[in-house]
Amino acid sequence: MIKRLTLTAVLLFAAASALALDASSMHLLNQAWPDVKSMHVSDIGRGVGVVFSPDLSVPGNCRFYQALGFACFQSANWEEILDEIHSHNLLYPERRIATLVLETHGTNGNGLKLQDSYDRNADRSYISVGALQERLEPEGIYFVIISACNSGRLLRPDIYNALDPYNGDKLFLPATCGIVNASAGFDSVHSPVMVITPSASHIETTLVGNVRELAPGARRAILESAQALWIRPPTEFAISDMMVEMLTRDAHLELAVNRYVDRLSREIQPQDRSEKNFSRFVRYVNAVAARQYPGSAKPAVTAHKKPATSKRPAAKNAPKSPAG
Repeated sequence: MIKRLTLTAVLLFAAASALALDASSMHLLNQAWPDVKSMHVSDIGRGVGVVFSPDLSVPGNCRFYQALGFACFQSANWEEILDEIHSHNLLYPERRIATLVLETHGTNGNGLKLQDSYDRNADRSYISVGALQERLEPEGIYFVIISACNSGRLLRPDIYNALDPYNGDKLFLPATCGIVNASAGFDSVHSPVMVITPSASHIETTLVGNVRELAPGARRAILESAQALWIRPPTEFAISDMMVEMLTRDAHLELAVNRYVDRLSREIQPQDRSEKNFSRFVRYVNAVAARQYPGSAKPAVTAHKKPATSKRPAAKNAPKSPAG
């Protein structure tokens, strides 16, 4: 029996005029992440990078995303992440990324946070949205998709380029690895880097799954991809609702670009919807594997699962702590 753990994060996204995945939202998503019918599991994430805060991840998580074709970066230090992105696009031109998905903390909209844990002395760093635009443009990355708590508030004009380290928020823990701000003369208005967030306020849920839940063909494809990359095959992974909705072009996904909001929301979607999203992701990967190995697809065996529970070390909304 496979247990699934849930990771949660309060996400406040710009309450602006982006609608459910209508023509405008679909166009925006297709700009950032073209809807290409992948014929190989190793091509699912081609051209897309994903950044994980270490405490929101699981062992081997980046290896899973790499096997799916993503570039994956995980560290509590934003400077290390930016250096790794630079090295990736320089050293692997055939796998360059132009879009970056952020699975990080939003610190109640006071800064994009990476951390090892909630311990005050843990490795931890912050970055402003303007700094991301300034640092990613030279790397050829023109789309940043934020999956973090209170992401709409991260785009507020007063902290867009430079964060306020004295904001009084209890979740703004010591920046033991520093704060990355934009340079004084940075003009975010004319930046070609688009910052995309969902437009509705809700609590984002991420499910932790096991590779064994995928069909044999999908497991074979992941194994072969990992071997081709000379990395150890992954055994588990964390997948957010937002990531699934982007991959599958879910009609529930609502997007906004370069827009901010002040209000904080605590809305959370039903747990069963997250479970359905996970099942859709499994079906999606299995379908790509079936195209990769035509004629060899067999129906996956669905494990009976106990109700999901919160996992503090990998939770965007840590139990018994304010969200962020």
